[in-house]
Amino acid sequence: MLLDSLLSTATGDDNYPGTSVPSENWPGMAPGERGVLNALAPTWFRVADELVAVPDKPPITWVRGDADVIVSDTSLFDLAYLGSLGVAPGWPGDEVCPPQPMVGQTRAVLERYAAAGGAYHEVVLPDCGHSPHLERPAEFVAELLALTDVPAI
Repeated sequence: MLLDSLLSTATGDDNYPGTSVPSENWPGMAPGERGVLNALAPTWFRVADELVAVPDKPPITWVRGDADVIVSDTSLFDLAYLGSLGVAPGWPGDEVCPPQPMVGQTRAVLERYAAAGGAYHEVVLPDCGHSPHLERPAEFVAELLALTDVPAI
């Protein structure tokens, strides 16, 4: 199932990763106007501020794997983290381009959401990577159903 998902990923300007534009900042590019990753770039979508400002705050369940190397405080998809390891050449250092602690940042946004009247529940699945819905479907679905009145099977 995971292999089918990976093999069906469409790549290109309108899909993954999308377009980029030149930037004076390292690594010399910035999010463009099209594509999956760009839809979530802070250039277009400021999730932290917009989520906290939602007037009616539904409960949020964040399901993640503890072995996720993509959404991680040490993400192998973060050029700044790779630069800090000496893998991405030309990294200008922590002061100019610090690695992004994605788990910590996400948790901080959810804490702000909770402080503004919302509620969240973080579920960390052991020995699970970036795709809990594919790697651990029963546990993932159980968490989704817990948000509804539908009983788990």
